[in-house]
Amino acid sequence: MILATITALTLTFTGVASAHAAAPHAPSQRSDKQVATALVNKMWTLAQNNDEAGLQDFINKAFQAQDADQPRWNKKQFIDVLVNGEELSSYTLSGLRATRSGNTIVVTYTAAASQVVNGKQLSGDPKPRLTVFIQSPKTKTYTVISHSSFNVASHS
Repeated sequence: MILATITALTLTFTGVASAHAAAPHAPSQRSDKQVATALVNKMWTLAQNNDEAGLQDFINKAFQAQDADQPRWNKKQFIDVLVNGEELSSYTLSGLRATRSGNTIVVTYTAAASQVVNGKQLSGDPKPRLTVFIQSPKTKTYTVISHSSFNVASHS
């Protein structure tokens, strides 16, 4: 009986050790670029749908935005513009690059958008963008903490 118990325990611990040893070879989580692509698309889709509740949940309380041709915005101001002052009918994202440091993902990309902001039709030309997401250590969910849009230099 004692030999059977020792054998069972040995097999159990060997199985646990093998499982831990195999863990590094298990399929990895989504890449930073895949996570960043999903997050950026979520932000743009919420804006396109004028989803105020979704934007409230997805934009961090410490959020700041800066555009080349607009004033700085905090969370409340940014959501107000997206929901009440903007009509985003379509967008195309390209050239996405993502870097991660701890719980922060920094994303640069180009966005071409068909949009009207405060009654003014904006150029649909692609503009470089920078969006930063932070992951909550408690909930593991991401929120947008910063966003910027830059004018494209004109070539004469």
